[in-house]
Amino acid sequence: MEKIIGRKRELEKLSDYMQSGRSEFVAVYGRRRVGKTFLIRSFFKDKFDFYATGV
Repeated sequence: MEKIIGRKRELEKLSDYMQSGRSEFVAVYGRRRVGKTFLIRSFFKDKFDFYATGV
């Protein structure tokens, strides 16, 4: 994973969801151009089956 600065809380939550042992739906929202897609793609890499961007 690339080094992500200033997103400790978000990374901890994503890690909790990943390790929960059940299916999770995570909606990420916020201002434009703050790195939401980068955060998700960097954290999960090839670990998820489906994602939709800009829907």
